[in-house]
Order: sequence, then structure tokens, then C-alpha cells
Amino acid sequence: MLHRWTLDPATGGVTEEALDEQEVEFPTLVDDERVGRHARYLYTVAGADPRSTDRSAVIKYDTASGEAARYDLDADTTVGEAVFAPATGGPRREDDGWLISIATRRDGGASQLLVLDAADLPAGPVAAVELPRAVPTGFHGSWFPDVSVRPEWH
Repeated sequence: MLHRWTLDPATGGVTEEALDEQEVEFPTLVDDERVGRHARYLYTVAGADPRSTDRSAVIKYDTASGEAARYDLDADTTVGEAVFAPATGGPRREDDGWLISIATRRDGGASQLLVLDAADLPAGPVAAVELPRAVPTGFHGSWFPDVSVRPEWH
């Protein structure tokens, strides 16, 4: 379940707050550019365990309003960790970008790479790429911008 721990370095105190009672995992938490700073939005998934009978979903939590938005997958599909890829160019909102995840059929059939608009999860995928084989649920990933901007990666 999703909890927030707040650490007070001045006192050494810790407070804990439950944010949701639903079982979730693979928290992406935030846009990488916000790590270590206040973030309004965080992302996670539910029903990722292929043995679970819970419906899989990608969930966006709004820590300011306490609301959650979600994209539910069909009952025969599980979803893996959703990685945030920020929009490029100019100023942007905190949730201006995409969530990228792999969805796999519970029967072990082929998988899809899903791209969801982070600002509007309920709208569903803006793109879905059929993959040639199944990718195991629980596969982790990271988002890196175009490697041509980092010649040392070649």
C-alpha cells in the first residue's frame, strides 16, 4: 500500500501517512527532474502480479487534491512499472509527459509497449506497439532522452 514518510532532519522524527488502501507496486514516484524536490504527482501500478485476480491499472496520484486517476487494463492483461518520460521543449507542467509501460497477457501471449499521456490517464494509450513476444511482468526500465545528446554513451 502507498504510504508517505516524512523525515525531519532537525528533530530526527518520522511521520507516516497512508495515501491509499489499494495494493500497488512499482512506484515511479515522480518525474526524474523532481527527485529530491516537492512533487505534486506520483505514479504506480496495481494488479501487476500475473497470479493476482485484481485488475491491472496505471494510477496517477495527485498529492495536492488527494485524487487518483487511472487507466484500467482488461482483466486478461497485467501491466509493469510505468516510467515517466518528460515532454521536451519549453516550460512544461509537472505532469507534461508520458508514462511508458509494458502490458502482458496473463496467458503468456505477446506483450504491448504502452504510451499513456501522464496528464490524462483515463483517456488510454496514445500509442500501443505490439511486441514480437511476451515480456515478463516485473521487467524494469528507465527513460533516457535521445542518446545523441550524450556522445559518451556511444
